[in-house]
Amino acid sequence: MTTMFLRGRLQWSLLAVTVVSGALALFFAQRNDSGAEAVPTTVATTTTTTTTTIYQPPITYVVQRGDTLFGIAQSFQVNMQALMDLNGISNPDRVEAGDELVMPPATGFVPVAPSTTMLP
Repeated sequence: MTTMFLRGRLQWSLLAVTVVSGALALFFAQRNDSGAEAVPTTVATTTTTTTTTIYQPPITYVVQRGDTLFGIAQSFQVNMQALMDLNGISNPDRVEAGDELVMPPATGFVPVAPSTTMLP
């Protein structure tokens, strides 16, 4: 019995708040400081978006004598696994002096060219 009383009071309270809010909204919508009748206005906006793609050639590094893949990744502040994946390296200990490595871009996005080979 108590829950029905509380539920009823809650419903009546919400109804009262709704009615008062609606009345205030109508009052302030009708009110105009200049005394003139309010005229509804419509504003049309046009938004244009443009996408600019700037090609930046990949950064390459020629492995020097004594370099390690871990050291190269640290000096360029890139993930070593991403460096290995991008250059097709399966064993990080098999990097030779004179090898040319392509560095992953700073954004982490690696562009991939479409394949020119056909599937068998």
